Amino acid sequence: MVSVPNVDDKKVIEITVQCLSENVASLMEKVANKLKLSGKVGLLNDDDKSLAHYNVEAGDILTLSL
Repeated sequence: MVSVPNVDDKKVIEITVQCLSENVASLMEKVANKLKLSGKVGLLNDDDKSLAHYNVEAGDILTLSL
């Protein structure tokens, strides 16, 4: 079990590792899948949509959260 803390809101996600021979890239992919991306319009939850679809412009700040 791997615990990944979020400094901002003190939440912790736990990810089960099936085997210690699993590589780092695989673990990082699992961590990334737990993160949510949001911008000024709210959650950017459809991976198939473009940033333009969500009205993201140069200089906008996007936030990653659990």
